[in-house]
Amino acid sequence: MMNKGQSYELTIEDMSTEGQGIGRAEGLAVFVDGAVVGDVIKAELTKLKKNYAIGRIVEILEPSAQRIEPACRYAKDCGGCSLQSMNYEEQLRLKKKIAEDKLIRIGGIENPIVHDTIGMEKPWRYRNKAQFIVREAGGAASLKDGPSEPAAVGFYRAKSHQIINCDECLIQSEPAEKLAKALRKYMKTDHISAYDNKTGKGLIRHLIVKTAFGTGEIMAILVINGKGLPNMEKLVYIMDDAIDELSPDPDTGVEFTLESVILNINKKKTSEILGEQNITIAGKSTILEQAGGLNFEISPMSFFQINPTQMVKLFDKVLEYACLTGEETVLDLYCGVGAIGLYSAIHAKRVIGIESVKSAVIDANRNAVINRIVNAEFICGKAEEELPRLLEQGVKADVVILDPPRAGCDPILLDAVAAAGPDRIVYVSCDPATLARDVKILREKGYQFIEAQPVDMFSWTGHVETVVLLSKVDK
Repeated sequence: MMNKGQSYELTIEDMSTEGQGIGRAEGLAVFVDGAVVGDVIKAELTKLKKNYAIGRIVEILEPSAQRIEPACRYAKDCGGCSLQSMNYEEQLRLKKKIAEDKLIRIGGIENPIVHDTIGMEKPWRYRNKAQFIVREAGGAASLKDGPSEPAAVGFYRAKSHQIINCDECLIQSEPAEKLAKALRKYMKTDHISAYDNKTGKGLIRHLIVKTAFGTGEIMAILVINGKGLPNMEKLVYIMDDAIDELSPDPDTGVEFTLESVILNINKKKTSEILGEQNITIAGKSTILEQAGGLNFEISPMSFFQINPTQMVKLFDKVLEYACLTGEETVLDLYCGVGAIGLYSAIHAKRVIGIESVKSAVIDANRNAVINRIVNAEFICGKAEEELPRLLEQGVKADVVILDPPRAGCDPILLDAVAAAGPDRIVYVSCDPATLARDVKILREKGYQFIEAQPVDMFSWTGHVETVVLLSKVDK
């Protein structure tokens, strides 16, 4: 009989979507953080359930050929990059397998065509948005080689709410690291309190840094539990000096400049990061990004693809699947700030985007103006409600692009999409499970799965973006 605390020798035969190695002990699946396919390990059971167990590595008896030494010194503590012990080529193979397995098991597709994952040439420093948690250092994890500061500015420890006070993160931009360091300095010298999520007291909750890699423009957003910050001008100067220390990007030659400092007011005792009020305390209220030949204004609340280098590859695949000739009406549903729709507009007759977040729709229409795109419009509302109205007005959808949040599409929307009867549906998803679920529904409504293309937008993590092409059966 298996018991918590027992140790077993496991051969890791598979990986979970969260990046855990999977072995078997007495016929039961055991999930182990940090284990890699091919490892032979000694694992202690830390949790025992009816159908599975959780274990931790006690000793690596035989390392896998795919195992590498993590490049980041926080890899064993931080919960951000679960695949740092696996070489990059194996990560790409794993992500293809994840997408393939979900389409088979959930989507009900036999032998789906899933192409090799599109990877990065340099899978580091790719994130254009860093979201640092700010807490009192006493509530943070202590690392021997980590910074000693009164305030912890970092990320969650794996499977906990304890903060790792990271002074370096190899997937974030260097400007983000510099601004986190500047914030620590300011909080220390000016005795600024960090937020306590248990009591609801303390001033600074989060630091969000947005980096426009195409232009070098930087936005710093300070989320605070109050009306303002003491000595705000001093903080802006410290941050500005920190960015000025940076060298131009070695690949593009772009110089980084701090263009925007925003206070976001969030006094609610909630897990939501951003409040509703933004105050510009220095510079502009937006920054400008350039990607794929287009300009995008990025505001504090707007969503933008986290990896702009891979975003262009992703959008190129969307265009390939959409197969536009210049005569099509394209519906871009869950359009966000309109990035995919605007990228498609030059190849289409008309693009109509629908998005429920008002600020994103404002950004999308503004981005259309900035790029002098006159055949794209963006509507605020729920796609499942707005789409039927468009059909009643006589709009014919030739191609539908779906890019929903992680939870996938509303079933009512899928009904509406099927009723619109587009020739092709291009579905972009960051969650292979909900993607496969929705593909199954669309297949039942008269659409055929053609193929899927995974794209590595989130290197060193277990996440994968996938683009799927579906075609109307009579086409």
